[in-house]
Amino acid sequence: MPQNQSTYMLVGGTENDRIRLGSNVTIDGDTFEVVEEFVYLGSLLMAENNVSREIRRCIISGSRAYYGLQKKLRSKKIHPRTKCTMYKTLIRPVIIYGHETWTMLEEDLQALGVFERRVLRTIFGGVQENGVWRRRMNHELAALYGEPSIQKVAKAGRIRWAGHVARMPDNNPANLVFATDPVGTRRRGAQRARWADQVERDLASIGRDRGWRAAATNRVLWRTIVDYVLS
Repeated sequence: MPQNQSTYMLVGGTENDRIRLGSNVTIDGDTFEVVEEFVYLGSLLMAENNVSREIRRCIISGSRAYYGLQKKLRSKKIHPRTKCTMYKTLIRPVIIYGHETWTMLEEDLQALGVFERRVLRTIFGGVQENGVWRRRMNHELAALYGEPSIQKVAKAGRIRWAGHVARMPDNNPANLVFATDPVGTRRRGAQRARWADQVERDLASIGRDRGWRAAATNRVLWRTIVDYVLS
């Protein structure tokens, strides 16, 4: 018989709950290892729901893809626009895999931007001025790239997914979780950012936060809103 590879993770419990649980749990005669995190369908799930760790993990995976293509991205025989297409199709999807459900801190957005600019500097190279080479500045890279930044892509993806969830039937599990108001109190101290709050904040930045769930039922209108975020 193959060994059971399933694991058990406690989410939202207290430290006393974890101590009481121990390193293993037995259910109906089967013993499962108690873990603090595991990878499911390519995403890292954690007991403390630290999305920043998942983003760093995606950036590391994206770095592997970047280094694998680095010679081609530096090649003078390949047009920069072709290289940008390679980045958008072969590297960026690795970095933002699952980004629609991310609750991102400002430092997470900065980390994504730093990575993208590293790739763009490889694609476009440096600038020679008076016989001296220098790195391209951020605004120069943005002008040459001419595409929405990875931060905008991540925000637009989150808004696109919010509209998709809002259009789901009321009994759909994703919509139930999204619409339900949990009972209880939040933890002491600084509160963690919530996904729905960030969706509304992004929509507020373009003046679309009021009545947005009703607006999401109009697919054409919602697609226009997403395009506006990307612009």
